[in-house]
Amino acid sequence: MDEKRFHLEILTPEKKVFDGETSYVSAPGVDGEFGVLPGHAELVSLIRPGEVSIEVGEQKTLMAVSWGYAYVDATSVSLLVENAENAGDIDLDRALKDKDRWEKELGGVDAESKEGVKFRSKIERAEARIALASKLVVQK
Repeated sequence: MDEKRFHLEILTPEKKVFDGETSYVSAPGVDGEFGVLPGHAELVSLIRPGEVSIEVGEQKTLMAVSWGYAYVDATSVSLLVENAENAGDIDLDRALKDKDRWEKELGGVDAESKEGVKFRSKIERAEARIALASKLVVQK
């Protein structure tokens, strides 16, 4: 393996979303965004909904992810997340409608109940998708 790259896997319960070599990845940890370069110290982190940026040379891939875990060592990174979606595949209108629908559902239940936690998680995922899709629209 090239010293300037490391192996990255992004997995959901349904499929492997990314499996390849990269030179840099950043992810949304619960304590803030963190970046990984080759040779990084071991790290285990909870992932919150947000943007993952993957760089291979000059090429950058952006993904929206939801809750999960990250495991980092000197030669690899594994992100195990509930959902992951390539930025270009996000339907902004659908994400906005999803957020509105989940906010209405949350309004009818105790926010601290099991159902309320589920709806808040869905809202956070929709917000991550909206933020990333909006960023792409602005760049175009």
